[in-house]
Amino acid sequence: MDGQHTDTGNNEGRNVVLSARGVTVGFGSKVVLDNLDLDIYRGEILGFVGASGTGKSVLMRTVLRLLPRRSGTIKILGQDFDELDEPQRNALDMRLGVLFQQGALFSSLTVKENIQVPMREYLDLPQSLMDELAELKIRLVGLAADAADKYPSELSGGMIKRAALARALALDPELVFLDEPTSGLDPIGAAEFDELIARLRDTLGLTVYMVTHDLDSLFSVCDRIAVLGKKRVLVEGSIDDMLACDDPWVQAYFKGKRARSIVPQNGRAGDDSLAQDSRGK
Repeated sequence: MDGQHTDTGNNEGRNVVLSARGVTVGFGSKVVLDNLDLDIYRGEILGFVGASGTGKSVLMRTVLRLLPRRSGTIKILGQDFDELDEPQRNALDMRLGVLFQQGALFSSLTVKENIQVPMREYLDLPQSLMDELAELKIRLVGLAADAADKYPSELSGGMIKRAALARALALDPELVFLDEPTSGLDPIGAAEFDELIARLRDTLGLTVYMVTHDLDSLFSVCDRIAVLGKKRVLVEGSIDDMLACDDPWVQAYFKGKRARSIVPQNGRAGDDSLAQDSRGK
């Protein structure tokens, strides 16, 4: 496809929550993303995938304004950060939640205190109410109540992921960014975390942007996939769209040896695929 951005699905009329147009990001003489376009639609779980070093996390950090871009526009929930004043930017930030790859919990704070960090930054609430809200988020992500007073060093890898997700949900965001949420988890723990993400999307009405390498996640919970390569989005759509794409890397990724146990022998995704119709999208 020679790096052409191809969207094979029909997304006409859908509510765009995040829109990137012509985004270019580089470091010194190296261009990582070049004229990239991407849309994310309300209520979907988008799996964002690509070879290591292609810039998946760079794009996420650029969207979150943690890295500068050289050109292009990014609109989130219909707003362009570049056009907002500081109070408006803070208000928009409160509608976003982020889970970084290693959890990024503060080691000197308990789980409850970690969850309260965004509350302290953006809200003016009494301690008693913040405690209640933190305990609610802890239950929401499936952690035991006694996890509230534990420190990150006392948690398993799966518990750290859930605690970090609880912090990402602290301000009841509409759009959640997940960077490799199942990395480092065993297959059972990863599957349980995928189920948790899907359940939270359905119950809270979240939109989820998930950077991942996990084929099981892509097949089981993602409504749509976007593949990053050649410094832009190569193709986006369902699993069937990925299987039909003629790009060599996409073919190797979705039809390679590690995918054979997941992809049916007829080469098409089955009833548990990412077909959006099955979710009423």
